[in-house]
Amino acid sequence: MTHLLFTYLTDEGNDSFFAEAKHRFSTEFVNKFSKYKRWQDAKSTILGRLLLAYGLKNLYQVDINNLKMNFSKDKKPFLENSSIQFNISHSNDVIVCAITSLGDIGVDIEKISDINIQDFIDQFSQTEYEAIISSSNVQEQFYRFWTQKEAIVKANGSGLHIPLNSFEINNHQATVADQCYFLKEIPLNPQYICNVATQNIISDNVMTLTSLNSELITGFGSCNNFKSFC
Repeated sequence: MTHLLFTYLTDEGNDSFFAEAKHRFSTEFVNKFSKYKRWQDAKSTILGRLLLAYGLKNLYQVDINNLKMNFSKDKKPFLENSSIQFNISHSNDVIVCAITSLGDIGVDIEKISDINIQDFIDQFSQTEYEAIISSSNVQEQFYRFWTQKEAIVKANGSGLHIPLNSFEINNHQATVADQCYFLKEIPLNPQYICNVATQNIISDNVMTLTSLNSELITGFGSCNNFKSFC
C-alpha cells in the first residue's frame, strides 16, 4: 500500500511549536532545522518529519520510539531494518510525505509561478521541451515535467549524480540506471503540481491521500518523542 500525507504551513503557535521540537527530536535533527534562516523552512522540515512519524504509527502500526533512521552514501534517508520507504517534499506552504511498502518512492511538489522557461531548456529533452512550450498552459506543463523528473531522481536516491536531462519522461514513466519508474500526479491543490514516482504502477485502489490539519499534526508532535528520527 502507498500513502501520501500532506499538511499546510501556518505561523500559529510558532514559539511553542519550535520549543516542543527542540525537546522531542534528536540533537542531530534539531541542529539541522536550526540552521535555516527562515522559520518557514525550519517548520516545513519539522512538519515533514511529523507527517512521516504520524503515517508510520497510524497507517503501518510502527513503534516509532524504536525506529532508527539512517542515510545512504548519497544522503538519502531510510529506516533501518524496515521495508517501508518514504520521501518528503515541500513548497511554499504545502508539505507532503509519501510512504510505501512497495519499493522505492519519490515525491516532489512545486507551487506554480511565473518563471523564464528558457533558463531551464538544458534540463529537458527536445521532446519534453517542445511539449512544454506548445502547451496551452506553459507554466503548468513546465512544473509537471519538473516534478516528475525530481520525483524520479528522489526515488532512485542518487541525487545530483543523475542529471535531469539524462532521462526522458514518456507516457508517465522513465528509466534510470535500468530501473523503470512510474509516475502519478496527485491533485492536492490547483496552485501546485505534485508527482509521485514509484517502482510499481500506482492505481487509485492501492493509494490513499490523507490531509492533516495543523492542529492535529502539532498535537501529535507534542505527545510523542522522536529521538530516533535523527
